[in-house]
Amino acid sequence: MMKITLMVASLLAAPLASAAQDGGISGAVTDDTGGVLPGVTVEASSAALPGPRVAFTDGDGVYSLTALPPGGYVVTFTLPGFERAEREVELAAGVTATIDVDLALGGLFEEVTVSVTGTAIEAPAINMPHAVTVVSRETLEQQGATQLVDLFRNLNVSHGVVGERNSWYNSNQPSTLTENVANVNLRGLGASRTLVLINGRRHVPVPARLIGGRFVDVNTIPAIAVGRLEVMKEGASATYGSDAVGGVANFVTRSDFRGFEFNVAHDYFDSGGDTTVAGIWGGRIGNSSAVFSAERVGRQELQMEDRPWTLDRLSTHVGGNRAGWSSLGNPGTFAVGAPTPWTADVFDPRCTDFGGQDEGWTCRFRYAPYDNLIDEQEQTRAFAEINGPLNDRTNYHIEGLWSDAVIPNWYTTPSYPPFPLTSTTIMEVAADHPGRQQFCSSYAGDGKADPMGACLGDAPWYLNGRPFGNSGPGRRLRRESRTARIAASVDGDFLMGGRNANWDVGMSYSRAQGNLNLPAVYTDRIYRSFRGFGGPDCGVGVMADRSSPAGMTLGPLGGAVAGQGPCMYYNPFSNAIQRSDQPGAPFRNTDNPDYVPALANPEALRLWLNEEVDLVSTTDLFVADATLSGNLVENVADFAVGYQYRGTHADGDPNDPGDVTRNPCPVAGDMDCPAGVRFGPYLFTNVHRPYAADQQVQRLFGELALGLGPRVDTQLAANYEFYNVAGSRVNSFDPKVGWRIQAAENLHYSLAFRGSVQTTFRTPSLDDLNTSPLTTLEWINETGAYQAVDRFGRTDLLPERAFTYNAGTVLFLEGGVEATVDYWHYDFDNVIGSMPYDAITSLYASDDPATRAAVSPFIICPGGRASDLAPADRCIAQNLQRIQIDLVNWPGLTTSGVDTHFAARTDAGPGQFSATWDSTYTLGYNTKELLLEGADLVLYAERESAGYLNFAHPIAVPLPRWKSRWSGSYAWSNYTLASYLSYISSYEDRGDNTTAPIIDPFLTWDVSFLWRFPGSGMNLTLYAMNLTGQIPPWANIEQSYDGFTHDPKGRRVKMALSWRFGG
Repeated sequence: MMKITLMVASLLAAPLASAAQDGGISGAVTDDTGGVLPGVTVEASSAALPGPRVAFTDGDGVYSLTALPPGGYVVTFTLPGFERAEREVELAAGVTATIDVDLALGGLFEEVTVSVTGTAIEAPAINMPHAVTVVSRETLEQQGATQLVDLFRNLNVSHGVVGERNSWYNSNQPSTLTENVANVNLRGLGASRTLVLINGRRHVPVPARLIGGRFVDVNTIPAIAVGRLEVMKEGASATYGSDAVGGVANFVTRSDFRGFEFNVAHDYFDSGGDTTVAGIWGGRIGNSSAVFSAERVGRQELQMEDRPWTLDRLSTHVGGNRAGWSSLGNPGTFAVGAPTPWTADVFDPRCTDFGGQDEGWTCRFRYAPYDNLIDEQEQTRAFAEINGPLNDRTNYHIEGLWSDAVIPNWYTTPSYPPFPLTSTTIMEVAADHPGRQQFCSSYAGDGKADPMGACLGDAPWYLNGRPFGNSGPGRRLRRESRTARIAASVDGDFLMGGRNANWDVGMSYSRAQGNLNLPAVYTDRIYRSFRGFGGPDCGVGVMADRSSPAGMTLGPLGGAVAGQGPCMYYNPFSNAIQRSDQPGAPFRNTDNPDYVPALANPEALRLWLNEEVDLVSTTDLFVADATLSGNLVENVADFAVGYQYRGTHADGDPNDPGDVTRNPCPVAGDMDCPAGVRFGPYLFTNVHRPYAADQQVQRLFGELALGLGPRVDTQLAANYEFYNVAGSRVNSFDPKVGWRIQAAENLHYSLAFRGSVQTTFRTPSLDDLNTSPLTTLEWINETGAYQAVDRFGRTDLLPERAFTYNAGTVLFLEGGVEATVDYWHYDFDNVIGSMPYDAITSLYASDDPATRAAVSPFIICPGGRASDLAPADRCIAQNLQRIQIDLVNWPGLTTSGVDTHFAARTDAGPGQFSATWDSTYTLGYNTKELLLEGADLVLYAERESAGYLNFAHPIAVPLPRWKSRWSGSYAWSNYTLASYLSYISSYEDRGDNTTAPIIDPFLTWDVSFLWRFPGSGMNLTLYAMNLTGQIPPWANIEQSYDGFTHDPKGRRVKMALSWRFGG
């Protein structure tokens, strides 16, 4: 019906157009073999039109645009899988101009005509002295507009990609990043060392305090707004400033889009999936061009239980470090007579029936099923821009971005381990406790449950376990984050000394805010509940008591009776649990025969014990810059100089229950407890200290592009950067020299060599300089559980410095073959990172008194800081409560490798076949020896990190040596079929007591099919990822795979439909 309507309208319009002496544009579009191309979008723009006019080529590749008024026109030709073409024509009255176009088939990672990433002077990307990879819009569409986390995980130059992981495992600092973020981490040098730009300008980093600096969340950028992605694969501090030490990723938006495009896609995988709905509109507003885009992404929850291989492997490898099992569970064990951690004087015999692991001295709890592989998410993103002229020589640009991300049901364990309570009398079970009495009536004298005959005595028992474990349920919280950005610039050209010159002045402001929360159990409430005075309506309080081993005592009873009326007992025994919540447990679907309903822990008690500790963090970034560029000597020298100011603000605002300045002590409301126990009123969960920090950085930069004859081009650049910290001014001057030498060129081939040498400089981030503690929860081998680690920033940290160089070869062969090989090398000094907490605890466990004494200032025991205690009173490593460490300048690291790119295309039958190969091989990633300051004690020996998992390494992420991606595609008529092979080599886990020293290679096969519907503007993409359903290789980590490197979703099938029309 729509086609008939359009035909009638066209017939009616023809005589009117003729009468008005309008003209037209028509022609044919073919590929570079002469084959016709149906379905090509042909768009004509002109100041003579109120908006662009759009047509599509028919089955013969022919198009026609009629009723066009006289004037100058820009006509663009686009088709997914082909390079974009553009033509200009001056249309006279009553004339129909003919424009025939040949479209070249686009590579899967095609090089665009002009790139400005890495320089202020335009040049083709493959012809630059530095290595730039360009991912085109056509590539994204051919892969069904893939999620950016998939793109960067597959990118061979990136390692340690954050995205799609539970926050416990989303960074080297657990539970500091929410599950909705994703990043770019070039060379595995750390995401904060990769500069992320939108249209060449900085974007605000995540609202999360991170050691080594914050990074940009690329999930805040609408994928539908991206026209291409330019990735500069070497340090660029001389061009962009200190935060570009590892490289640059520049998202260039679709500023020239005209018409309307609607996309809908669903990515299906077993038990989960992602749905994306997106739209983009572009048109003219007066003399200006405007584009607005928005998208909505919904992600379904994917639980560990939905991937049985994760839990099966965890069961197989139970007891191995980090394998998703805690040393403190429920059902648990009990010490008799005095609180003694890791003691099983009494053992609950239903341990394994509920899914626990009997280790003799404890009943382990498998917490892994309560950490989702993917959490449910709702993300809404929008981007708008307007570009236009202010006068004949001046243009303006304004853009805005808004992003909202919600995790409505973040999922975690029923309760966390109760550190530091196993060393106190808080979790005391008296002889008259009804749960104990029932337990003894069932198991008194049992050789396993009661080997010491404790049921015959009245001595108190002390729980070595957690309040809630295999009984479930998991706890859920809501997490939200928002990002907003506005940027504006004005640019123009003028004559300077008779030569062309350009100027650009811009400003941007962006802000990100989000919360990170954890559930917490009140210490004083669990104290009351063990004694029968728990519950929201019991009315019995608690008072701080420094003389008590528990540090507290019950307040006036006021006639209340333990376990009666509104006062409730907490029951730590298995007779309180009817069924297990643990996957695969014998009691998962069968009632516990020991269960006594009257002894169950009421839901009201569980809710009353819990609190939400929340921290709302904000990051603001303001950038102002000005650049002047132009020509010095015709065809010989071009220049660019500029100034930039960057101002960053960050703050963290905890809620009242989570504010250590309001609740510093184990008893809520107490403000006078000793410093050694001022860690908040909760079991395990830490409170936060409010903070606010600002940093201002200024830089002057310059660049000179020189043509030294017909075969040699050079780039000279320099950056002078300075900032103030602790009353002192820190500055650095960093030069760069790049070159490209055309060694040979004729009709059959072209051979060139390129390279660069530079120094780079990176200022300590405002988080690195923040002297208030950043508390995270880390796996501690010596205790077999997660415990608090406090990291303190320092104002005397030195800037990071690096010397980098690159050398490469660029080869073009007749017939559409291109190849590049680039060697890269980074040599860093003063790398900022935290002290290795696992090395501190390992040294503290040493039998050497001098070694223990050297690291005792970093260890907090139940009685206080270990260094403040007499040697005989210091706790053993198994009983330590938390670790407090500093940020330091590591002596350095050296890394190098080789990037390889190959692309070829050839005619085959009615279409064209193309193939690519992109590969990165990391030759080395050597971290230098770190000594304890003031002592001749090695904290971290010099080691090679390439080819290793690097678990808990403060300055290295997982680094398989070889990442490679092959692709082949065949395009004919209205179809494109493509196939991809992605390979990640094996690497090693050298952690203590690891049960899986080798992480196997991972090879996945993807296939995509693009079907273009001629004349309708519609495209259908079917994309099958991991077609053979490969399971990620086992890694000895809680979720049993390396989520920084591998994808757990399995086989995926994605269908994407796009419809473009309008004009």
